[in-house]
Amino acid sequence: MFGPLARLLTAATLARTADSGGAVVAVLASVHAYGGPARGALAMAALLVPQLAAGPFVGLITDRARNPRLVHAGFAGVFGVALGGVLLLLGHAPMPLVLALALVAGCCGPMVFGGLSSRLDDVVVKERQARARGLDAATYNVAEIAGPAVAAGLAAWAGVASAAVVLAGAGVAAAVLLLSVGGRPHRTRDARFVDDLRDGFRAVVVDRVLRAVTVATVFQAFGLGILTPVAVLLGARSGHAAGGGLLVTALGVGALAGSLLVARHPPRWPAHRVVFGCLAACGAALAAVPFTSSWPVLVGLFAVAGFFDGPLLASVLQVRATRAPAHTRTQVFTLGAGLKLTGAAVGAASFSLFADAPVAVVAAVLAGSQLLAAVVGVVLLAARPRPVAEPAPAQPASPA
Repeated sequence: MFGPLARLLTAATLARTADSGGAVVAVLASVHAYGGPARGALAMAALLVPQLAAGPFVGLITDRARNPRLVHAGFAGVFGVALGGVLLLLGHAPMPLVLALALVAGCCGPMVFGGLSSRLDDVVVKERQARARGLDAATYNVAEIAGPAVAAGLAAWAGVASAAVVLAGAGVAAAVLLLSVGGRPHRTRDARFVDDLRDGFRAVVVDRVLRAVTVATVFQAFGLGILTPVAVLLGARSGHAAGGGLLVTALGVGALAGSLLVARHPPRWPAHRVVFGCLAACGAALAAVPFTSSWPVLVGLFAVAGFFDGPLLASVLQVRATRAPAHTRTQVFTLGAGLKLTGAAVGAASFSLFADAPVAVVAAVLAGSQLLAAVVGVVLLAARPRPVAEPAPAQPASPA
């Protein structure tokens, strides 16, 4: 039976696959039109730029809506159309127009990621939410694996324009499905827009667990930003021309397996402990990478690291859902997604600073980012606010 949860997860998979496949089609369109990938990469950078700033506002609009499903569907539809416009017009329209469409798609990005994950509480009873988080995490993994492969295959078989239309159609199809997924307003009180916006930021900053997990995942995302170029370098070092893609795929397959495992057998430990434990385990697996020259072992290490990334993501989503106040829930999800995307963008941009270092050093930076994320999270979790000292009672004046 195609129930609300199945429709929500299908919509999330379609929208997230369109996003991950869009980068491939943009590069191919740029190469075809301009002879190089630079303008396609610029368009994808423009898509990433507004996501941190837009995240809180996108989430807050949903939290304040009387009919949240219309807002979710609207953002998904605009995302699909704008992304399709970027891919179709690249090389056929002035670059400022392409970049403007990319900015529009980027403003909708936080809803495609964090926002859709926040919908689970509307369609799943509390007792089944932990399992549903694992399935939701799996949609990210499926999109990361299938998006680039499907986009490249479509572009090679039917052309770049056809691939762009299919990806845009996936976003629109996600919007149609979301219209059929019910929901309830999150607001329990009337408040000014600015007050609700402040409450969302306050939830992330003040709640000790949510703050620790959010900061830790930003450090983790920095490593994800350098993952692909590091994998390419490792593949070249091992003599495999396409080895980088295989390593990234191995990590994605491992993450999918981990997500499906926690969907079937949810962890019994608190979600934030699972986050920090998985970060440490992922970092430990990647820390062995510089010390191995065996290609099968290298692929296996990436798969193991990915396996821990599956429950990590599911647990991050669980922390956001359980620690965020009801009237700021979507905002907390979209803010967290925006911060992670920003961390990944910073990681990708900073790769050039150490790209010429030995491959072992670059791989150590990747592993270190995951281990540092675990340490930072644990330290922030352990740090308790200092109690405010009560003023001493006034002493009666001594007689003169």
